[in-house]
Amino acid sequence: MTNAQTAPLPRRPIRFALIVLAAAALVLTILLTISYILDRQQLEQSALGNARSQAEAAAQQIDSAFIDVKAIADALANDLSDGSQPFSEIDGRLHAEMVAHPDVDGLAITFEPFAYDPDERLYQEYVFKQADGTIGSLVGASYDYSAPPGDGPDGPQTQWYHDPLEQGAIWNEPFLATGAGKVLIEYGVPFYRVDDPTTPAGVVTIDYSLQDMRHLMNSLELGATGYGFVLSSNGTFLTHPVPELVVQTSIFDLADSLHDDALGDGAQQALNGEHVMLDGIDQITKHGSWTFFEPLPDTGWALGIVTNKSEFMLHPRRTMREQVTIALAGTAFLVLALAVVLRADQGSGRSLWAVSGSFSLLGILLIIVVCYLATSLERREGVQVADYSAVQSYLENYTSQTETSTPPITIPTGVFVQAIEFPDPTSVTVNGYIWQRYDTSIDDSVLRGFALPQTTGEEYTLNEVQRQQQDGAETIIWYFGVTLRQGFNPVWFPFDNRDIAIRITPQDLSSHIILTPDFDSYGLINPLLLPGVDPAVSVNNWNIESSSFSYQQSNYNPSFGLANQSEFGHAPELYFTINTQRNFLGPFIAYLLPGIVIALMLFAFLLYEGKPDESEEIVTTLNYTAALFFVIAITHTALRDNIGAVGITYMEHLYILLYIVIIVVAVNTFLIVKRSNMPIVHYRNNLIVKVLYWPAFVGVLLISTLLVFVYG
Repeated sequence: MTNAQTAPLPRRPIRFALIVLAAAALVLTILLTISYILDRQQLEQSALGNARSQAEAAAQQIDSAFIDVKAIADALANDLSDGSQPFSEIDGRLHAEMVAHPDVDGLAITFEPFAYDPDERLYQEYVFKQADGTIGSLVGASYDYSAPPGDGPDGPQTQWYHDPLEQGAIWNEPFLATGAGKVLIEYGVPFYRVDDPTTPAGVVTIDYSLQDMRHLMNSLELGATGYGFVLSSNGTFLTHPVPELVVQTSIFDLADSLHDDALGDGAQQALNGEHVMLDGIDQITKHGSWTFFEPLPDTGWALGIVTNKSEFMLHPRRTMREQVTIALAGTAFLVLALAVVLRADQGSGRSLWAVSGSFSLLGILLIIVVCYLATSLERREGVQVADYSAVQSYLENYTSQTETSTPPITIPTGVFVQAIEFPDPTSVTVNGYIWQRYDTSIDDSVLRGFALPQTTGEEYTLNEVQRQQQDGAETIIWYFGVTLRQGFNPVWFPFDNRDIAIRITPQDLSSHIILTPDFDSYGLINPLLLPGVDPAVSVNNWNIESSSFSYQQSNYNPSFGLANQSEFGHAPELYFTINTQRNFLGPFIAYLLPGIVIALMLFAFLLYEGKPDESEEIVTTLNYTAALFFVIAITHTALRDNIGAVGITYMEHLYILLYIVIIVVAVNTFLIVKRSNMPIVHYRNNLIVKVLYWPAFVGVLLISTLLVFVYG
């Protein structure tokens, strides 16, 4: 053996460099980890503080509005009690107050029996805002309000009058004014006889509409699906994005139905005057959420605000990028530390092989981690809505931004998919049912039906199968079978996904229509439980992961020649999306396993001790590598034909790398035979090439993985 074959590597400079690099990698890993944690804490605290400050400001503004309303009634009661407000002029006073305070919906003075006139037992003057905005009035008692309130629903409903007389000034529970179509709250305060300040002469009541409170809730910046609500002293919803909950339901009933004890406890604490913040998981979407409760001291009520944490956090892809960067720095530290511990600087074969194997195994582990993070990455397309609260919040934000003169017509729409097939890599065939519910208030001139703009080809099925009147609405059901053009991207193959997006638009383009998910028709609406998808649906080599409704804003410009399009713009479009993930096992056996076997065979060939100056070695190498190239080329071609790739997919990086390795192996054999004195092949019988084979192979795959999934 010659000296060139056994000459040791320069030890001290290499060992020192390894120690310095390992220390630098460790410091970098620690700094990146600290920065990652602090950035998320800062971002979360900023979002949390912003939501909390909005809740506090809204609570102060609402409480201030209640104080102003209360002051109007208190001033009128004081003037009646001290005699400065003559009974004969109360009509003019009531009208003046209504004109001066447009947010007041009604103002009444109700007298005790014979207090207004000894000859008239009951008397009341009530001035109120009518549905058309004008001020109306009612003089005289329409029923005997002096009768004690009854316990049952059929008994006298006179609490509004008797409670202020017995308890003093009080806010009454809200009620729905059916004539005005508004939810009103009422404050009552007694006034007293001028000649006897201890004897009540009647009650002043003032009605306040919660419409302004809803406008305030809509003005809060709570993300696309965040929302606010107000609770009365017994937990009844005074405002809420879902109109059916207002006045009819309490938050305690809602908490019971959701099995969310923390929600009910937090609401009760707020009604007791405490500031409450709940950090939990939404029972429907399973996303993190913040719920804030702020007390409204003047009324004993509470304000609630719900925000989706994910809307305030960094994009999932950026989060993954930072996590992978930390993992890279940590992997570099481990490899360098192993090189120092194993004394790779001494150049012994055992230490070099140990470092080579460690780097390769860690690189493979990192590739697996990156692929796992990429496939589990949350995919955000549009604004996902999983309950009525999210839908109403999104639509209220939309209408406030467009400032249209008329509110949109909402049509509940449902989807039930019974069959899915991918006829080619750029489209999907879907069969199932779509139904819509048209309220009886919707004019007959509004066209019934929907359109599926992604439909491609001439053959499709769309048949109306049933039309039925029920619960004050007309329900129409269609059976459909269509092929829809999709934007599937196979670049991540075999870790790619296909999000089947069914875009549904109104049939009538001349009306301001927004389709909404018909959640009432689904028993379970958790996206992970696949609402709207038949449990029997299966797609070969694909796993169905979730299904959900979402909204996306249309980005086309034409008005279709319709003048009213310019008034309300293009309404958000409803999407029903089914998220699928490719089953990895099939592609692994068909495409990845052959590539791994060929890489092992090429490495085994490198371990073969070639003989210098024997030309037959070159011929043998060329025959061997040509056979492997033929296998790779056939497998590669089959892969591209199968997935219909346009660009280069992730899996193809392995085949391209194998092409290069084949060339490298052939060149290495040529150097051994014809240039055996070159250091790279002469040192310890080609040890450098052998030791670097797997680190270089895995390193290139790792770089391509990072470029495709993380940094691309």
